[in-house]
Amino acid sequence: MAKPAVTELDRQIGKRLKEVREQSGATAGTLADAIGSSQQQISRYENGENKLSASQLFLLAQCMNVPISWFFLNCIPEPPVEQLIKEPTPHYLRHIIEEEIQILQTLWPSLTQKQRTTLLKVLDSYMDKPTV
Repeated sequence: MAKPAVTELDRQIGKRLKEVREQSGATAGTLADAIGSSQQQISRYENGENKLSASQLFLLAQCMNVPISWFFLNCIPEPPVEQLIKEPTPHYLRHIIEEEIQILQTLWPSLTQKQRTTLLKVLDSYMDKPTV
């Protein structure tokens, strides 16, 4: 059976993996050991040569202490995918908010005081806007 073709989305996810790994100071070998893979396989993921399975992505997110959604930030699928469900369910939205809070909690300690103040000002500016 032929190996599934790697897409631009796979390459974008691989770049995000490399980014978080390098920011943490971990090597590809250390990351591979942590999830029961090989350094070569981690390199293939990061270079967009291989697709990541959902289970591998889950393990990588757990190991790097980021939500799975972090790997998809600013990713754009090629070609665009039709949205079959136009309005997310309230349960799904609650989950998204919880993930975003977790991202902020993880990021907050590494911000400078100036960055924290700026972020709070941005958030405050949205509080004054009427909801549509």
